[in-house]
Amino acid sequence: MAGEIFISYRRVDQSKAKLLHDLLKQRGVDAWYDALLDAGDDWRNKTANALVKAPIFVLLFSKAASESDDISKELAAATFQKKTVIPVRIDNIHPEGAFLYELASRNWFDAFDDTEARLTLLADRLAALVKGGADAAVAAQTLGAPMTAAQSASPTPAAPPRAPPRKFYQNPAIVAGLAGLVILLIAGAFFLTRLPTTPTPPKPPGQAASGAGNERIVFFGFSDDGGGVTRAIAAKANDETYRVLNLMKFDVVPRSDAMAQHANSSLDRARDLGARIAIEGSMRADGGKVNVVYALMDVPTRKTILQSNRTFDERIVGRAPYFLGQGAISLASCAVSYLASYGARTPEPSTLPLIGQACVANYTNGFAVAARELAKRNPEGVVEAAQLASGLVWSIPSSPEAMRPAMLAEADQALARAEKLGPDNFATADARIAVAVVHGRPPLDWLPTAETALQRAPTPPETRDYAKTSSVVGWMMMQLGRTREGARYMQMAVESDPNNTLWRYYDPFARAAANQYNAYGERFQDVLAQRSSGYSWEVALNAAIFLGAFDPEVALAAVGDGEKDVVPCYRGLIASLKARDAKTRLTGARKADACLFAFNSPHVNIMAQSALGDLDRAFAIADQPNLTLSLWTYFPPFFLPPTRAMRADSRFLPLMQKAGYVDYWKQTKSRPDVCDTAEERDIPLCAALR
Repeated sequence: MAGEIFISYRRVDQSKAKLLHDLLKQRGVDAWYDALLDAGDDWRNKTANALVKAPIFVLLFSKAASESDDISKELAAATFQKKTVIPVRIDNIHPEGAFLYELASRNWFDAFDDTEARLTLLADRLAALVKGGADAAVAAQTLGAPMTAAQSASPTPAAPPRAPPRKFYQNPAIVAGLAGLVILLIAGAFFLTRLPTTPTPPKPPGQAASGAGNERIVFFGFSDDGGGVTRAIAAKANDETYRVLNLMKFDVVPRSDAMAQHANSSLDRARDLGARIAIEGSMRADGGKVNVVYALMDVPTRKTILQSNRTFDERIVGRAPYFLGQGAISLASCAVSYLASYGARTPEPSTLPLIGQACVANYTNGFAVAARELAKRNPEGVVEAAQLASGLVWSIPSSPEAMRPAMLAEADQALARAEKLGPDNFATADARIAVAVVHGRPPLDWLPTAETALQRAPTPPETRDYAKTSSVVGWMMMQLGRTREGARYMQMAVESDPNNTLWRYYDPFARAAANQYNAYGERFQDVLAQRSSGYSWEVALNAAIFLGAFDPEVALAAVGDGEKDVVPCYRGLIASLKARDAKTRLTGARKADACLFAFNSPHVNIMAQSALGDLDRAFAIADQPNLTLSLWTYFPPFFLPPTRAMRADSRFLPLMQKAGYVDYWKQTKSRPDVCDTAEERDIPLCAALR
C-alpha cells in the first residue's frame, strides 16, 4: 500500500529505513519503503505506484546510495513530479554528479551522528508536515527550504585577491539551487554570496543612472581557462546568450561595449555603462568535466543577487551553451521583474539574495518561504503578491493533503492583495488564472478576462509574466478545441519570451494541430537539439505520435539518461497504434494504461486509450475528479489526439458540460474548430452549439 511518504534508500541501509518507517508509524503516518513488498510482487510497478502517490519523498543518502542508478532515477522522478524532496544524510558525504544536480537546492537533514535520535526528530517533523496544523509551516521550512550560505555544510574557501577580470569560481561561500519554469530551463547548484564592497566613484556625465527604475542589463560573457573545449563552449554560450537577449525587449548594453577590454572591475564597468544588472561567468576544464560559474549582480548596491555553479560532463557538453544562455537570461528576467516592482525605491541589500532564491526556486520547494518574506518586505509590490499566489497554487498538487486547504486560503489572500495593488499587471493575470483553475472554476469565469488583459503590450519587466499568461490562455484554447486561437497565443508567448524552452515546444505543437504550416517537424527537431532538463521532449513526442508531425524516433533519441525507463512504454504504444487487429490494439491499450499511469501521464493516456479504441477507459480517465490538477501540470488537449469516435460519443457532450466548456462556447459565441468540418459538424457536441 502506498503512503504519504516514500522512503528511498540503498539495501545496505535498510535498518535505518526500517527505523524511520517504524517511527513514522508510531506517529500515525503511513510511509512506504520496498521492504513492505510481498513475495511475488512486481517490485517495479509497486515501487512506481508508491512513488506516484506519495507527496513526500525522503532520501536516505549514504555512500552506497550515491552509487545507485535506481535511487538516482527515483529522485529524478520525484523532482519532476514536484514532490517535497527531503534528503537525509546518514553518511557524512556530499552529493556529486546527478545527485548534486537534483539535490543542490535542498535543505539537508543530517542524521550521520546519533542517528536514532536524529531520525526520531525527523519523524516528528515529518508527522507535523503530513498532519498539518500549527507546526506544519515550521516543519515545511526546516525540511523543504533551499540551503542558504549559513546552512551549507560545505567548507568555505578563502576569498581571492581582487583582480580584473574576476574569476567567479574563486568567490567564497557557494550555495546551490534549482532554476527553471513551469518548465525547466536550467538546473544546477546556486550559491548566494556577497561581492567585496568598494567605494563607488562618481559617474561620468552622459551615462544612464544604474539605479532603481533602470532595467538595463550588461552581459560580460563567459571567460574560459584557455583550453580548447572550454574556449569553444564559452564562445557558443556567449553567442547564444546575446542572440536571445537581442530577441528580448530588455535594454541591453551592446556586445561590443560589454566585451571591450577595460582596466576597471566588472561592477565599475557595469556602472559606467549605465546597467542595473550585470551578468558574468567563467568556466574551466577539470578531469573530463567542465565547471561553470556565473553570477547575477545588482550594480547600485554592488551585491550578488545569486551565483551559480554548474558542472557538465562530456555527454551533455554539446548542449551546455544552450543551458547556460537560457539559464542566465531566465534568472535575469525574473530578477528584473521583482526589482521593477520597487519603482523609484531601492530594496534593502539583504533582500537581493531573497529575490535570487525566489528566482532559483521557481515554484519548487522553498519558493513559498522566499515569496512570503519578499511580500512582507515590499507590501506594496504587486509582483511579490501575485508570485506568492501562483507559487502556492503550483505547489498544492505535490503537498500533503492536510496542508492544501491552508495553502489555497493563503493563495486567495495573496491574489486579493495583487488584485488591489495591480489588477492590470500580467503577474496578477497569471495568478488569477492559477487560483481559478485550482478552485475548479469554469473557463467563462476567467478566460475572457485573461484575453482582455493580453490586449495590452507588456513593458520589458512584464515580458516574462505576459508570456506565461499567453501560454496558459493558449493551452486553454487548445482544450476548448480552438486550435487556431491556441496557436496564436502560443506564438505571442514565444515572441515575448523566446528564451523559454517550453513555449518553443508548445508553439509548434499548437501549429501542427491547427495545420498552419508543414515545417513543424523541423521546428521540433531544432528545439530537441537544444533540449533542457525535464520531460519537455514528451510534448514533441506526442505531436509525432498523435499528429504525425515528424518521426517519433527523433524525440525518443532526445530522452535523457535518467528518463530512459519511459522509452519502452512509448515504443509499445507506437507499435500498438500500427496494429490493425482490434484485439491487438486493445491489448496495447491495457499495457499503455499501466505504464502511462506509472509515469503519471494522464493526458497522454487519454490520447492513447482513445486512439487504441478503449473509449470506456479514455472517458474514465478524463472524468477523474483530480484531473484538473493533473491538467494544470501537464499539457491537456482534449480535441487534438482523441479520435473522432471519442468526440462523437454520447458521453463527450456531458463531459464538456461538466467542465464548463459548453457554457463558454455559448456565451462567447464560439465553438471547436472541428465543428466547422463536414465530418464532425453533426456530432452531438457540435449540434448542441448550433
